[in-house]
Amino acid sequence: MLNAASIEIRCAHWLKEQLLDWGVNPDLAAFANLLLMLGILIVLILLIDFFTRRWMLNFLTRLAKNSETTVDDVLVEKRVFKQLAHVVPAVLAKASLGIVFADYPAWIAPLKQVIDVYIIIAIVLFIQSVLRALKVILLETDVFKDKPIGAYTQLINIINWILGVLFVISELSGQPLWSLFTAFGALSAILILTFKDTILGFVSSIQISGNDIVRVNDWITMEKYGADGNVIEINLTTVKVRNFDKTITTIPTYAFTADSFKNWRGMEEGEGRRIKRAVHVKISSVRFIGPDMYERLQQIQLIQGPLAARQAEIEAYNQQIGANKTLEINGRQMTNLGVFRMYMAAYIEQHPLINPELTRIIRQLQATDKGIPMEVYCFTKDKEWATFEGIMADIFDHLYASVGLFGLEIFESPTGRDFASLRQN
Repeated sequence: MLNAASIEIRCAHWLKEQLLDWGVNPDLAAFANLLLMLGILIVLILLIDFFTRRWMLNFLTRLAKNSETTVDDVLVEKRVFKQLAHVVPAVLAKASLGIVFADYPAWIAPLKQVIDVYIIIAIVLFIQSVLRALKVILLETDVFKDKPIGAYTQLINIINWILGVLFVISELSGQPLWSLFTAFGALSAILILTFKDTILGFVSSIQISGNDIVRVNDWITMEKYGADGNVIEINLTTVKVRNFDKTITTIPTYAFTADSFKNWRGMEEGEGRRIKRAVHVKISSVRFIGPDMYERLQQIQLIQGPLAARQAEIEAYNQQIGANKTLEINGRQMTNLGVFRMYMAAYIEQHPLINPELTRIIRQLQATDKGIPMEVYCFTKDKEWATFEGIMADIFDHLYASVGLFGLEIFESPTGRDFASLRQN
């Protein structure tokens, strides 16, 4: 009774036996038999490749498009099934070597090694495609969408390729895998220097993720690298930032743990966006308020009540201490700068686009050679950039226009026209 091995041998030598019966030279008969079996194998491999890569992949693609989940769509897009399809013909070719090269047994071992190397590379590419698909799938979830998933998939992919190379070397050299790992460990110092940025990036990625330092879509400013925009990708070695002028800045991942940068996420998640800007008043324009100016300033509706209360408080104090009214400097007097500060505070407090729940302060800062800075410190309700700039511009347009009503002047550095006027005078 024939077993499987005897059937294989008879199949492998069918043409050879026919040719020998016809009186053909044995070497020529063996070579002709090899060409026939090799041709049959190639045809079978092409048919299987056509079936797996064309029919089966097309079927899976249509199935993915018709399904409700997006996971299978990502697997198709990242060619996961296509990479796996490469393995099937290689397995068939390896299993058929004993039949095709039955008359040339010395060729079997080297060809098996070549096919094993091909299978290893195909598996490495398959794992790489799985990692790419996994990155896309995880980034689409709420839990991982702002995490540096790319850094971890890149690290696993590096390990994947290192193991693949070791398996290939082991297959070609005949050395056991554990001995290669030993030699690999001896080269660790060189590898550390070679992959220094990768190792630093991996450690930084863990710190970035664990400490929630930066996320994808965060608005960051990093002056050292000229970055001012939104983070679009965090991977093992670099962080990509799309600047507001649409340019792309690439920053080393480890720089986010070694250098300082500004992350605007807190402002975007907060209840308002801060205004911190000053009006610089010319020092020589500051003076006490006389009766005429007081009557004129009393017509400003925003400060009518506070101004009258302040005047009553000052008069009561001066009467109490018996201040001599001959000179304005005797006792307490209001200044035009103080009343302007009062007006600034009242204007900010009643502004409908300023958040009343957050800090609102008008500060007089240290005088400099540029005048007296009267700083506005408050928060707008709307955090959108263009709207914020419009609100801030409107506020300071009004304040600049109001300064003259208080007898004050805005400080400006002298220009060529100013010097020309002095020469004419």
